[in-house]
Amino acid sequence: MRLIGICGRSGCGKSLFSAILRQKGFKVIDCDEVYKELVSHKSQCLSELESAFGSDILENNSLNRKKLAEIVFTNPEKLALLNEITHKHIINRVDEIISECEESDVVFLDAPTLFESGISDRCELIIGITASDEICMERIIKRDNLTEEQGRNRLANQK
Repeated sequence: MRLIGICGRSGCGKSLFSAILRQKGFKVIDCDEVYKELVSHKSQCLSELESAFGSDILENNSLNRKKLAEIVFTNPEKLALLNEITHKHIINRVDEIISECEESDVVFLDAPTLFESGISDRCELIIGITASDEICMERIIKRDNLTEEQGRNRLANQK
């Protein structure tokens, strides 16, 4: 199996690129979707996040991502803690998905924190998707219903 990483900042176009790959018949593992799956119900990952950031980040037994974002995207130490907690769970789930792939498969890994998580070391090739700050800002404000300040904070905390 060949693993190809896709990286880039929020709003740069990774999801669009991944959608094109899926249309072409390739398997794409979207780490954002894996994360959403892990925190949408009671799980070890969600329990660790609750212990670290408090029960205010929960809503109906799932993660309120907006509340957590308000905490971590204005505090580098808390963002590092979030990554420390979530990366291991995301990587474990990615490993489970990869184990179900055929040896002949080419699998793309859409991971906004490809390098930070260390999973880049497993990739045979890495594709970086880029866009200007203005385009990224415009896209994430619209997509995530953010204020301009929230968008700036989010982008400022990404490589």
